[in-house]
Amino acid sequence: MKKRLAGAALAAALLAAPLAVAAPTTASAAPAACTSPSWGPYDPGYSFTVGGKTSPLRSGPNADCGTRLTVPANTEFSIDCQYENSAGNLWYHGDVYVSGRTVTGWMYSGNLGSVYESNYAWC
Repeated sequence: MKKRLAGAALAAALLAAPLAVAAPTTASAAPAACTSPSWGPYDPGYSFTVGGKTSPLRSGPNADCGTRLTVPANTEFSIDCQYENSAGNLWYHGDVYVSGRTVTGWMYSGNLGSVYESNYAWC
């Protein structure tokens, strides 16, 4: 009887073992999409964020990257360079001056109006 109970307990443990294995987590790892190319002040251009809405200034050239600042409508954005991400979307690296501070980051081209005085340098 003891052998039968021990065998049943072993079988139950073996069946439950795959359920007890935790799936690997990636929450601590930065998404690959948020990595960005090197950039520099290669472009003297500028633009303005579109009117009627705020626009996120992101930490990387992808919509999944964190927002560094929510930029008000019609705010000047100084361009450093442009970059096309793996999804084929055009992003600009640069900075904005809002509430007494300059913040650097990535802005999706759809959140910007016309680009002025640009040499369209790539990052």
